[in-house]
Amino acid sequence: MYKRQIYGSVVDHLMDNLLKSLDPRPVNATTQANTLNYGFRTEGAWRFKQMRLYSGLDYRFEGADGQRSREFLMGPNSGNVVFDNVWQGGEIHRAGLFAEYQLQGPVLKWIFSGRFNYNLANLTDPDPAFENIYPETSTAQLNPALSLGITRKFSDKFTLGFWLGHVHRSGSLTERFINYFPVGVDPYEMLGNPSLDPEINNEADLTFQWRSGQSSFQLDLFMAYLKNPISSIIDEDLDPRMPSSPGVRRYVNIDQAIKSGFEASWQQKLPASLHQSISLAYTYGQDLERKDPLPEIAPLDLRFRLYGTYLSQKLKPYLSFRYVMEQSRVSREFGETVTPSVALFDLGISYKPGRLLGFTAGVQNLFNVLYYEHLSRSVR
Repeated sequence: MYKRQIYGSVVDHLMDNLLKSLDPRPVNATTQANTLNYGFRTEGAWRFKQMRLYSGLDYRFEGADGQRSREFLMGPNSGNVVFDNVWQGGEIHRAGLFAEYQLQGPVLKWIFSGRFNYNLANLTDPDPAFENIYPETSTAQLNPALSLGITRKFSDKFTLGFWLGHVHRSGSLTERFINYFPVGVDPYEMLGNPSLDPEINNEADLTFQWRSGQSSFQLDLFMAYLKNPISSIIDEDLDPRMPSSPGVRRYVNIDQAIKSGFEASWQQKLPASLHQSISLAYTYGQDLERKDPLPEIAPLDLRFRLYGTYLSQKLKPYLSFRYVMEQSRVSREFGETVTPSVALFDLGISYKPGRLLGFTAGVQNLFNVLYYEHLSRSVR
């Protein structure tokens, strides 16, 4: 069996601060961003009595260009317009070969997989100020990825699995080439780093699965040792372009780090056509070089959901609860602050009388609790 895929997308995106309430308003900022993505993928599958083999190759191109205009309304530059080369015509070409081999033995099932990527990144319109910091803006990197998985089914109810993985990842277009521009919800202006080394993740996972007629339980324990993980730090030596920005965050490699934790979930059928599910997730991250917590690690997260299915599964009421523990393990160098714990309730119902018609009603955050997510990056 063979599969082939060809894809492409072009996006023209306009961003500005014209609708943002600023008093006083020092600058009008407008950014025109143009992105281009295209590529292809082809793969084949071969099946035998006890074996399966998948193999293929793919290619992906990512490119971005665009400038930000800053019209000064106050200060000594009032009336002037300055243009910033935000994306610098950044390009990434990635070509890869991949394969997976599955072998079902008398007791154990073995899964071997591998991938080999060639990653070429360069700038077609570099900014002189960016080149003063990073004279070399073109890089070529080879990224291998290998994994081994072993599973054993002890009975119809219980399965145990053990997985090992070794993966290299090159920096993204943003991590390499963004030029003094905020990304996402982070108010800091981000500065890319074309000299980033690929981050290397060495991970081991132990998985448990248990299923019965009315319940199922899954647990994943993981431990990872990371070499050169890609992160960012606040660089006090760099000045932001926009006066509203608190500073500049520059992408860097951390020397060594570890991550460990677990993910657990339990689903159960109850009487009266009710169902419940509970999930719990926690990750511990530590920068071994600076003896500091890794940034952007979500705190312990507990979720519970109780729902029913009635009228031939057309009517589905639900109640959900989420508790997030305080995250006090924060990276001061990254600019993180402690995030308080929160408990949230949601309530709702859906009704679908036909294939083309459905109704939903509900209340999120039932008790109107004021909160924010740790990964929303509240800063000092």
